[in-house]
Amino acid sequence: MQAMADAIEEGKRKAAAAQSGGYAGPPSLNYINWKPGDKKLLRFLSDEPIIANFAQFIVDKDGKTKNFMIPPNDPNIMDRYRTVPGNPAYPLGNQRNFKTQQVEDIKLRKMGVGIAVLRDEVMIDGKRTIQDYIYEQTVKDKDQVEQTFQSRYFGIVQQSVSNFWHTLAVSCFKRFGTICDRDYLIERTGDGLDTKYSIIPMSSMEPNDPDLATLQQVQQFYFYGYKWDMEDPMRFLKCPQTLEEWATYFSGKERFDHWLTPEGSGQTPQVSYSPPAATPQSNPLSTPTGGSWSGDGSDPMSEFHGSTTHNPPEVANAPVHKPTSTSFSSFKDDILAEAKKAQG
Repeated sequence: MQAMADAIEEGKRKAAAAQSGGYAGPPSLNYINWKPGDKKLLRFLSDEPIIANFAQFIVDKDGKTKNFMIPPNDPNIMDRYRTVPGNPAYPLGNQRNFKTQQVEDIKLRKMGVGIAVLRDEVMIDGKRTIQDYIYEQTVKDKDQVEQTFQSRYFGIVQQSVSNFWHTLAVSCFKRFGTICDRDYLIERTGDGLDTKYSIIPMSSMEPNDPDLATLQQVQQFYFYGYKWDMEDPMRFLKCPQTLEEWATYFSGKERFDHWLTPEGSGQTPQVSYSPPAATPQSNPLSTPTGGSWSGDGSDPMSEFHGSTTHNPPEVANAPVHKPTSTSFSSFKDDILAEAKKAQG
């Protein structure tokens, strides 16, 4: 599907090797986005999307813009990083309108965040078959020697609660009890306030793949939260972070300090911060107790809990190349065997 190739190309355009052209650690997760008319085939890896406030289009120390997840126990954190006119670092820490490029007041936006892997639909022996989207990417080792690895495309899905996660909750989670036991074809139509998402489960009754029919099977197959091993030749086929680990880093003091501290200042903003406290987790796709899905984006889904996982500063993905013609059946057997070995 062209949409899959477009997604890989987006990653390629953003890719750069870290630390003087090398590739020292695990890749950060990609983003899975839709432009008007895009269709993408996904398998979700978690039933617990995170709902949080985001500060978007914030000017960083390089003059570019980034998004930041606001930690639930520190809702005013942006006030301590925002510079004012007259400060040599201005407009660092302020919101920039992506259309007019003018600085404006920061307006937080409540968003839902999930994690998924790109899938593909191909013809095999005259029959339509769903398989992982496998591509090759080339990275450099510590000696700057290039190596090519088969890779999956793991990504963050960050979308509105009202017109995306609400649909998944009402149409899919309520019916199947999970969003991870089957693939979904998701299409975007419209733009701005007229944006709509069509979310179609690729199997209306039983899961479309018996080997990936439960959340446990899915997370085992994709090595959800894999601990990065530079000696593992299959490491790029394994999901390097859990959603909670990603959220802990994305909302963490380390990331705010790294991107919102003026370069060469030698100082780190004095931010009073402690990791989000652990809270009991209810299923965030289910109907909240005493409430209903109104579709207005105000549903009280559970916030993420704290994690002790440490994630390094953001590392861009290594360069990627065209997809391979790997046979999914043999690839799948190999990765299943690898997953069972890891569990045993």
